[in-house]
Amino acid sequence: MSALLQTAIAPELPWHHFTSPLEKWAVQPSFVLGEYLFMICAVLALVHAWREGRDHILVWVAALIAGTANDLIFMALPLVDNFWQAQAQIMITMRLPLYIPCVYVCFMYYPTVAVRRLGLQPVAQAALTGILACVFYAPYDIVGAKFSWWTWHDTDAPIATRLLGAPVGSSLWVLTFVACFSWLLDRALARSQEVTGKTFALGLGLVAGCTSIMMVLQMTVLQELDGGTPGYVAFAVCLIGYATLVVVWRKTAKPVPARPGDRLLLGAAIFYFVSLIGIMAVFDPATHVNTGVHQTVGECYVEATDITGATRYEFLCTSDFDEDYSFECVDEPPPEGAQWYTVCGRPHTNFAAWMSGVTLLGVIGSGMFVLLLGDGRQRLRGPGAS
Repeated sequence: MSALLQTAIAPELPWHHFTSPLEKWAVQPSFVLGEYLFMICAVLALVHAWREGRDHILVWVAALIAGTANDLIFMALPLVDNFWQAQAQIMITMRLPLYIPCVYVCFMYYPTVAVRRLGLQPVAQAALTGILACVFYAPYDIVGAKFSWWTWHDTDAPIATRLLGAPVGSSLWVLTFVACFSWLLDRALARSQEVTGKTFALGLGLVAGCTSIMMVLQMTVLQELDGGTPGYVAFAVCLIGYATLVVVWRKTAKPVPARPGDRLLLGAAIFYFVSLIGIMAVFDPATHVNTGVHQTVGECYVEATDITGATRYEFLCTSDFDEDYSFECVDEPPPEGAQWYTVCGRPHTNFAAWMSGVTLLGVIGSGMFVLLLGDGRQRLRGPGAS
């Protein structure tokens, strides 16, 4: 079956469902660790969900479904298609590594469950969940882009504004997407005292059908603040707006008993941040080689229109591009029409900035999880809590 699937999807490209860890380690060692990191954290989240009950299992399954569906939808739309995952040890399709669904589980399950422990009102809970998810995701976005775990479209406007190599639009997407996910799940769970089969189905239906739509509606409005594409102003306004909602509504918090099982989730979250900090500190991006599917090479400066209505160049121009890779490790750049080719990681130009950024995010993220899942959550509830 897998051979037939491979032939049907991309008969001419040399991708494989499975690649030896040793083979992958030889060209992208940090990526090997990244894959295992997310798969381990996703499994730990499943163990936590299984121990804590059906409402937590719903969060885990909903994150898997809503997240993976979002990835597949935006990958399939030509006007949005602006990212290409590296070939991992386990590939579900030519463009979808197994670890990517695990990424969605992690940055949606961990923040959603942690913030639920405060017992906030739905709007404040959703806003804080989005903020925590953004902090959770950002170091991965920085590390992954630097070590060629994926490549971006070179001239796509929604991802043109970047901070430490990661698009600001990516952070805005996580902020709004996970906030919508949290709010929709809360609406489903609020309809029943118990998580029945009907509640489970309703929750899955809501998040799968509405999360991406609600996210797009928010981003469409916000990005007008930057002239039609997501940038610093849109992200700052959304972040401040969400933080304001948390502050305004936090006095309505209801006490939530501490759960011994949350130590597992807290330990996994800290392990996640420490691992990404370690990867940035130890590995050299210049030694990383990414062979796989990338933006199609073609004639330079052929204009096309992206989903925002902005103009971008349809093909990668190998003589004029601004990405964190080069073709120095190969004999010559790929020819016109090539989709499958090799890119070479670039050495650090400002290691201190990248290292400081990932470390700061890791410290902030770890601190937030300690407060939410540890003894500090009472302070976050505010004077209105009992």
